[in-house]
Amino acid sequence: MGGNQKTDKTAAEQAKREKADRLAKALRDNLHRRKAQARARKSPAIETAETGITVDIKIANSSKGDGQMTQSRNPDLTPESKG
Repeated sequence: MGGNQKTDKTAAEQAKREKADRLAKALRDNLHRRKAQARARKSPAIETAETGITVDIKIANSSKGDGQMTQSRNPDLTPESKG
């Protein structure tokens, strides 16, 4: 009737501890991911002051209604046309 209560208790405690460890690892991983995303948002993508090149890119849906995207550049803003 008694069984081994100590073994049952330690197995339950170990399962609880493993669950807490998995949760802690998931939270740490999530924190690292969020910090990396924040650093990526904070840093500039391209230093335009160093290159001196600016390009105006406009993305619009196709007028055909086929779901295709088109990309156009404004030639007035390219360095070659500033001349």
